[in-house]
Amino acid sequence: MTGDHRPRRPISAQDRLWLKLDEPANPMLITAVLWTASEVDPERLKRVVADRLIGRYPVFTRRPVREGGTWYWEDDLEFSLDRHLTVSELPAPGTREVLQDLVAARRGRLLDPEHPLWTMELYRGYGSGSAVVLCSHHAMADGIRLVQVLFGLFDPVDGDERPARIGGVGPRGTDFSRAPSRAAAKVVKALNGFGERLEGPIARVTLGWPLLGLTAAAGLTGAVAEVVTAALPSRPATVVRWLMAQGFTARNTVGGVLGLLAPAASGAPWSGDPRPEKAAAWGDAVPLDLLADVGRATGTSVNDVCVALVMAAFERYTREAGPGRGEAELNWLIPVSRSDFDASLPPELGNDFALILAGFPLLQKNFRERLDGVHRRVSGIRESLEPVLTFGVQWLAGRAPEVVSEPLTRFIAAKAVGVLTNVPGPRRPGELAGARVEGVVGWAPCSGKQAVTVCVFSYAGFVRFGFGTDRSLVPDPGLLVAALEDAVTDAAALTNR
Repeated sequence: MTGDHRPRRPISAQDRLWLKLDEPANPMLITAVLWTASEVDPERLKRVVADRLIGRYPVFTRRPVREGGTWYWEDDLEFSLDRHLTVSELPAPGTREVLQDLVAARRGRLLDPEHPLWTMELYRGYGSGSAVVLCSHHAMADGIRLVQVLFGLFDPVDGDERPARIGGVGPRGTDFSRAPSRAAAKVVKALNGFGERLEGPIARVTLGWPLLGLTAAAGLTGAVAEVVTAALPSRPATVVRWLMAQGFTARNTVGGVLGLLAPAASGAPWSGDPRPEKAAAWGDAVPLDLLADVGRATGTSVNDVCVALVMAAFERYTREAGPGRGEAELNWLIPVSRSDFDASLPPELGNDFALILAGFPLLQKNFRERLDGVHRRVSGIRESLEPVLTFGVQWLAGRAPEVVSEPLTRFIAAKAVGVLTNVPGPRRPGELAGARVEGVVGWAPCSGKQAVTVCVFSYAGFVRFGFGTDRSLVPDPGLLVAALEDAVTDAAALTNR
């Protein structure tokens, strides 16, 4: 630590957790790539970034430093936009495959901790347009907030003055990126509100199983009582109905707890130790209207259809990997945003989300059976307190000593093959520095021994599915893309199209 007294602020517990988890095999990077119909003007892009990124969010000019046991965001007095925003030509022939290889290389790269933890690379010559690759450390912000930051760089197309609203993915499109139930959301909100009050007592707590086996210290019991009270109905007339609902909630929550306690799965084709070399692939856009039609025809949601498509891709990948390697269910860690997409972002950004551990059926006879299984599982999650449980794990891991926090986080990570994110982007197209944006995909990082991160990214009436993998364990994510595109055909057969 230098002695020049630079401006600084403490890094919150949930943010510094991602600094602890950073490692060469799985850097804690949120990676996004977009491409445009025409060339992006570099100087105009720099002005947009300086005004709407640097000017609004100070964390993009700060670096993480550690003094003693405390982490801080400290102003980088040598900050230079040219160091973080670079311009170059995409290697010939400038195809999607070339861009995918470049994005894969960026996913496996650790950022320089001596400077702010982000890069933006503009590549000219991607077809008739350009491509932009943005890498940001998870400690700066969660994926949903970074999506809002990214789309804040966009302008309306053709004089459209309406704001580019970021929201749901269409009809019946309630998605995992929102809190799954009001009861769970109230408890999580209450936990967050008592975070600072509980931090001291937690440091004196004997850590057993998170939220279930805490030995309370002074002041903890009263705070927990307030948290529980926050979830109770406010009017006596609703108590009976509330108690009946809690029976279903308890049943569904027990299933989630058992999933957390179960041993990690092994023997799948993607099992093993990840390495720094990564891979990335994404397919053609799928019309959102088609997914909505499938949902209407089957009584499910767009989110259910998207998850079922992803599971269909992994089922075929598992089947083709050879006999004896199949699993009945595949577990994912799914981020759940705790704030509305339309809310104003705090200048300091940061992380404000919980993770759900969700298992979906892998081996099914046909797509309709798979979709029904996903729908049942999603319904159970929405009527449970699983987000509270997993948020509690994150909350404790961020505040506990490293000897406890890192093993705890890796224990949870080991339960899942990877991360599955559903990102709802603007429903209308936008322009970046005067060039119309044609498509966007992006991935959350893997942690521990996870080998796969999947994004479901909606933008301007279309949905793209992207697969980020560990090259040593899943060397060709293009196989997953091809399998998913075949599954789209199976899904479309369920409609009148």
